Amino acid sequence: MTNFVKILRIRYENIPLFYNGYFEFSFMAEDRVSDPTQVFQLRKNLYTQKLTALVGINASGKTSALKLIDLAMEIVLYRANLNRTTYGKEVLSAGTKIIIDFCDNNTCYELCSTIGTRKSSQNIEVQLYFQEEILFEKALTSIKSKKDILDFSHVKSIYKRSDLPKEVQRYLRDDDSMVIGIPQNSPVILRSLMEATNINYLLQKGTTAKEILHALDANLDELTVTESDDSFTYTVKFKNSSQKLNINDPWKLASLVSSGTIKGQNMISYIEDVLQTGGYLIVDELENHMNKELVRMIMNIFKNNRINKNGACLIFSTHYAEILDFMDRKDNIYITRRNQIDSSSELLNYASEVKRNDVKKSDVILSNYIEGTAPSYESIRALEDYLCSKMD
Repeated sequence: MTNFVKILRIRYENIPLFYNGYFEFSFMAEDRVSDPTQVFQLRKNLYTQKLTALVGINASGKTSALKLIDLAMEIVLYRANLNRTTYGKEVLSAGTKIIIDFCDNNTCYELCSTIGTRKSSQNIEVQLYFQEEILFEKALTSIKSKKDILDFSHVKSIYKRSDLPKEVQRYLRDDDSMVIGIPQNSPVILRSLMEATNINYLLQKGTTAKEILHALDANLDELTVTESDDSFTYTVKFKNSSQKLNINDPWKLASLVSSGTIKGQNMISYIEDVLQTGGYLIVDELENHMNKELVRMIMNIFKNNRINKNGACLIFSTHYAEILDFMDRKDNIYITRRNQIDSSSELLNYASEVKRNDVKKSDVILSNYIEGTAPSYESIRALEDYLCSKMD
């Protein structure tokens, strides 16, 4: 059991971007747990994931899904103001519902929020507010099975926003969730590298530990970032060299230090944060700038029960299905694809679509066994024919 907040499931209803307006992402281990070191135990047979992945072709909705996950987490973990959340608010609309199941110490909660929108003038962007919220609560000890933990249908609500005393409503901003009134036992760290998906620059300040440097680049002996008068100096020293190179431009640093080393350093500094509190790290396109073994190393840190004692979770997206073969479970993999009916995004759980365990996950995705996970044969052939026509 943990004293930290654990997100169990995030759902959206009436979210136009997704098929039938529905989005659901669970952190619960639904499949049988044969190796408890790959998951985090809440109690008895209840476990949460340490790794969760989204895989899909370009423009299938992976980044949008990560943004919606981040938004829900900011509301619960950081008590963030709805209009000041970092990601995701741009895809919300009037009537969107956000349902967040989470656990704090010995209590499980379900927060059901209905979003409203308003615009007071043409010169002001659309503002969001909580039109209604309902909060349910039950003791973790009352849960007997995996299905029970996410079922609040027979639980009486403890708070309803519209029923709160007027003196409370007077001091509760309408774009602040009433979840701010729930005492939080211990702070949980949420970190995101989504802003650095395509633009890769060093975020870490101070001197990087040599153990980190050598794992990322065996030829580096020092990487230090110092700040003064709103400027930064990057000091680089290579092995077997007495010379230290000082650089003031973060983009010139990339001419000396590989993109993979920079991204790896950023990730590990954030990983150190989330490991302490059983927190969450969100990375869009995990494979960007990173070779296969560095990706495996990052994933193994979260899978390592000796290091990840508090059940920290890495949430990532990827274009490369081969990365999924590093994952020991099926129920922590989600597939994004475009629905054939209206081209909206659709989120599928791999374990629900594929029952076999004797097939490599990458083969399933790359073979288009689940339709929409790889470019169609017809599209590829049409491109080839087009290029051939240009050669005439």
